[in-house]
Amino acid sequence: MSINRRDLLRYFISTSGCFVFGASLNALSGCSPEPALNSRFSFPQGVASADPQSDAVVLWTRVEGPSGGVDLTLQVSEDEGFSKVVISEQLTASADFDHTVRALITDLKSDHFYYYRFVDPDGGHSRTGRTRTAPAPDAERPLNMAVFSCQDYEQGYFTAYRRMIIDDQKAPAERQIDLVLHVGDFIYENVRGPETVGEPDLQGNQISLTNRDGTKRLCGPLPSGGVKNKRGWYLPTSLEDYRALYKTYLTDPDLQEARALYPFVQTWDDHELVNDYWQSYYKGKSIADLKVAANKAWYEFIPAALSDGGRDVKNHAAKDFSPVTVENIQPSVFDDDYLSLEENNLAAIQSMTIYRSLKWGSMAELFLVDGRSYRGPRGLPQELLTIGRHPYPERPIDPELINIMNEGRTYNNGNPPEKITYLGQTIDNPRKDVPRGSMLGRAQKDWLKDGLVNSDVRWKLLGLNVGLMRHGFDDSYQETGDVNRILWTDGWDGYPAERRELSSFVRDEKLNNVVSLTGDRHAHMAGVVYDDFDKADPVSVIPEFAGGAVSAPNRLVIQKILLEHDPALEKLAWFDGDQFGYDQKIMPSLNAWLLGGAKAAASVHNTGSDAEFAEQIDPKVNPHLNYMDADAYGYFTAHFTAQSCEVEFVSVEEPINPNGLAEPAIRRRIYFSVDAWEAGTQPDLELVKTEGEKPLGGLKK
Repeated sequence: MSINRRDLLRYFISTSGCFVFGASLNALSGCSPEPALNSRFSFPQGVASADPQSDAVVLWTRVEGPSGGVDLTLQVSEDEGFSKVVISEQLTASADFDHTVRALITDLKSDHFYYYRFVDPDGGHSRTGRTRTAPAPDAERPLNMAVFSCQDYEQGYFTAYRRMIIDDQKAPAERQIDLVLHVGDFIYENVRGPETVGEPDLQGNQISLTNRDGTKRLCGPLPSGGVKNKRGWYLPTSLEDYRALYKTYLTDPDLQEARALYPFVQTWDDHELVNDYWQSYYKGKSIADLKVAANKAWYEFIPAALSDGGRDVKNHAAKDFSPVTVENIQPSVFDDDYLSLEENNLAAIQSMTIYRSLKWGSMAELFLVDGRSYRGPRGLPQELLTIGRHPYPERPIDPELINIMNEGRTYNNGNPPEKITYLGQTIDNPRKDVPRGSMLGRAQKDWLKDGLVNSDVRWKLLGLNVGLMRHGFDDSYQETGDVNRILWTDGWDGYPAERRELSSFVRDEKLNNVVSLTGDRHAHMAGVVYDDFDKADPVSVIPEFAGGAVSAPNRLVIQKILLEHDPALEKLAWFDGDQFGYDQKIMPSLNAWLLGGAKAAASVHNTGSDAEFAEQIDPKVNPHLNYMDADAYGYFTAHFTAQSCEVEFVSVEEPINPNGLAEPAIRRRIYFSVDAWEAGTQPDLELVKTEGEKPLGGLKK
């Protein structure tokens, strides 16, 4: 579909700020002006491209200057010297969108590199960006991607992107990165105040960072002043606050470089709004106005083909942001998937739709999932969670209790118990009269199922903000304990009924080559998703690869803090590396706990070694999990061919040392592969090799 020039203005207005231009070989024979030395304008957040399709891609920038609206000229060329220009069109950076612009460029060549820049009214221009289009729909072209998540500006440098770029420049052409998938927590909404203490580093020291230009690496103060939480952090209260966060994050040079070199494909998690929110609710209260503000800021700063996407796929659902005025009204009526039908909630979450899919020829289709806007409340009611600033139960709890809470009034064929036992106490069942909790909502879930069944590609890829695998914690050493109990209820572990529904759907429909790519847990992980984690003989249906954080506190540090109230549990998470001659003070027994159980973790804690780890493994503990790397920072790459999926986990040094900015050091690389499997069979995850220091107790042979 192409849009002619006469329809352009109408289309621009209806889509709330996305320009659409068709490329032409006759645009210009050449265009290479020298940058103006005295331009009044600048492009402090760089340039970006997104959502490559077989004949189109989205381009983005933000401009600063003295006037309200800024008229820019977008130039797109087939060469870096701009001698083969295919687009030279004017567009306006409006104050209504914080002087950001996005443009969908159509009628491009398939599987082709393009270069682009934005020229300001004084003749200056942005940096030059590079992007590429997807292959033709019937092309069997391999796909190479890098997967990132969880980048906290105040807790670390974004050097993982620099590592990816350096490695990619050394790679053979057939293995170079085609696109970057970011699965959420692109920003963190909480910023430090003068008295705020952040998470410690792996030496147990307080983190305080300085940027390359000598400025303190801080996001605050927020334009509104923010609202102070119990921990002393400040949270956004306005659109301007969210805009300020994106503008600060996008000054990071490594993130800017990555966005200029590769098309990004993105979904969001919770920190783009506020931690652990669901629909437009947070801690039991409506935040519909903040949901609208966060949606608008995401739309302004994260390029994506929403209303104007779906050019290669059959069922496109995404739509651009539409302004809406809402009030914060408490919910009262829910549908059967726990969607609040309160009109302000519906207006807030419907102000923009980001779930969508993108095809890469006949090789892959990537399904981008929104796991926040339509979900019901987490697997345990908030009032039962008492530990930490991101609430957790005091100790691991029975998965069946999570089932009871998640299934609500549908549990036991509509006969839920009146009472439940929680941490040794009998209390009223708070969920006996409510709907079953959904992660995706009915409309999105139907879209996903339909897309998976009808996709005609080799690989069906799930871009998930939170992983599907169960994370079981063994506390069977306690009198009332057991293996595979649950701590993390904000992810799919808190929504087991819908997880079973989706994984059983993949099994029953005999869908092969479905792979989950995710992040969220601030740890590298690899394993498989079962059709039912509670069955005696579960079936593997989906391999899952989860990447560690770019710079947010890693899982080891977080888990250490969360378990300080219980010394018996705490030792299963970490030990003092100083006692065993390690350079790193906070060392993981957590890997062994998740891969082998409490006995294996205690062995690592007591000896500082995993020499006896293999003999200590309890085979009943997370049998689906093959790799756990709790103190990892970094990303992973995934390479898809007709024969296999090959994944490389890259762990960089903790990103807090300014001396490591030039070329971030690598701690280890872990390689996995999964051969394409036939319908009706199960995927087989294989550990191929390791390089560098091995994760302590982090790999099953």
